[in-house]
Amino acid sequence: MKIFYFAIIIFYFTLISNVNCLFKKVISHFYCHNENCYEILGISQKASPEEIKYSYYKKLNNIKKSHDSKKKKKVVKAFNMLINKRTRNYYDYYLNNPNSIVNLIYFSFYCFYKLFKVILILLIVCLFICLFQYIHNRYEVKRIIQKCSKNKLFKREVQNRIAEEYPDFHNYDLKKKRKIEQKVEEDVVQEIVMVNNQKTRRIGISDLIIVKIIFLPRYIWNYVKWNLKWLIKYNILNEEYDENDKIYITRKYMNISLEKWNSLNEEEKKNYLKKELWIRQNLEDFLQEQREKERINKISSSKYKKQIRMKKKGVSFNYND
Repeated sequence: MKIFYFAIIIFYFTLISNVNCLFKKVISHFYCHNENCYEILGISQKASPEEIKYSYYKKLNNIKKSHDSKKKKKVVKAFNMLINKRTRNYYDYYLNNPNSIVNLIYFSFYCFYKLFKVILILLIVCLFICLFQYIHNRYEVKRIIQKCSKNKLFKREVQNRIAEEYPDFHNYDLKKKRKIEQKVEEDVVQEIVMVNNQKTRRIGISDLIIVKIIFLPRYIWNYVKWNLKWLIKYNILNEEYDENDKIYITRKYMNISLEKWNSLNEEEKKNYLKKELWIRQNLEDFLQEQREKERINKISSSKYKKQIRMKKKGVSFNYND
């Protein structure tokens, strides 16, 4: 037992020694390696900022003549270290106390400060992108509302919704009425967008790019976990698809987004699941059936008949016009 404790103590001190050695190398590399920054610039430790600048530019002019790139890097690094008041104080302490743990604290604080500045800049950029994303989305939604407002069916649907959801609508003041109308119009447009599988829809907080970046590690973890589960459960163990996975495969094969699927009524969802479209053969039969229906509808439509008549007369006609 004593040998075991002794071995742990030896291992601990060896580890601490190696870690200290590693940190010393990192910190010396952070400053001017094993050289003295003051000596590189040819100045004393009490030199003023003006003297540092003068010596730096003088050294640079001499280096330009000799074209020594390695020496130039050393001079630039020494200048950047000494011209900044904070890093110069850190370096002076390091020269006086090279083995102190405080050097590591200063180094960590400096790295954290640099990282914080980068994060802050990225955060500001992301906020501007989110603002642009929100303004653009509001513009697109308004554009679709203006386009739909010319349609009588759309107007009727909005009025029906208002009457259903706000029975005392006529008693409200003009400002509140307009606010309610705008909200209902957006809700109806949202449903139209989902049904038509369009990309332009009213964005939520989870759609903002900054939220997506924050939760990116979680998304990656869920994606990896989901794929591993799928691989083990269905590819290796050959188990039968569960209800959620049946829905997922059906949506994927039918190119139906999650938002559009959620907007379908229960009867439509049941009809899709009843056809067992996650089975490839069933899917192909269903798609063939849909194509046949579209062909019959096209043949029986007045536009198609008009196209045939115009072709016989030798006049060009576009069916999609």
